[in-house]
Amino acid sequence: MTSTNDGRLAKAPIGIPRWVLVWFIVTAFIQTYDACYVLLGPISHVGGPLSGLWAGHVLYGNYDKTYGGTQTDAWGEAQSWMNLVEVIGLIVVFCNLRKPWVAILGLVIQTATFWKTVAYFTIEACSGLEKTRHSLETGDLLGFLAIGVLPNLFWIVIPLLAMISLSKLLHRRITAAAAALA
Repeated sequence: MTSTNDGRLAKAPIGIPRWVLVWFIVTAFIQTYDACYVLLGPISHVGGPLSGLWAGHVLYGNYDKTYGGTQTDAWGEAQSWMNLVEVIGLIVVFCNLRKPWVAILGLVIQTATFWKTVAYFTIEACSGLEKTRHSLETGDLLGFLAIGVLPNLFWIVIPLLAMISLSKLLHRRITAAAAALA
């Protein structure tokens, strides 16, 4: 990103909106943190010596058994490895902000994040809420929605908005390039 004369962050030289770049930074940290929780289990899970570093995940694990207990399931582990691949891609984005292709990579990464989260919800729905049903059965609808559903919706909505923004940027570039060739 570049700075303006008054110190504010402007768009990256290739035109990616500032909010998308901020989201890339936020998501890289969260995905790394999340992947470490899952991949370091059981030492990061409830009762483990590192569980204090992931208090939020321990709470979330009360609502989503993918994150609860002392062991993670295959989906949780696979998702964590995919998170780390996305983080590597985001590092490549930031190391190449002046390259014209970087918006395409950002779009691919956000598409992966979006569909990975949609798959997460779809698997849970198709399983009859296998990992989260217990909170509904105990009557904790508010906790289910506030802790089990709402935070995950951010991983659908924000990547979708980033995908739209990056698609518009790429469309403008392609249209301008086509007009220049005509």
